[in-house]
Amino acid sequence: MGLNPVGEILKRADRTLSTANDTLGLVDSKLEHVDTKLASVDATLGSVDERMSTVDATLAETKDLLGQVQGLLTELSEEIALVRQIPELRAQLDEIHTAVRS
Repeated sequence: MGLNPVGEILKRADRTLSTANDTLGLVDSKLEHVDTKLASVDATLGSVDERMSTVDATLAETKDLLGQVQGLLTELSEEIALVRQIPELRAQLDEIHTAVRS
């Protein structure tokens, strides 16, 4: 050490503090960047939440419509079964008609 050991220690402490200050400035800059990215992510998540709400509503509507379609298909199936019975019923009516005329 030189003639003034306290002065040299203070100079080293000053350089260390200056380097630490530069590092803190870098960290602060990086944190600001992270904050910006987090704000962007937050906005994106908000948009996703809105879309998910829309999707949920669309799915509920689709489920309701599919239930209605299923009901209509059941009715149609029953009516087709009745239509298929028409030839048999006609034959029976013809037999009845023939028996009544005889």
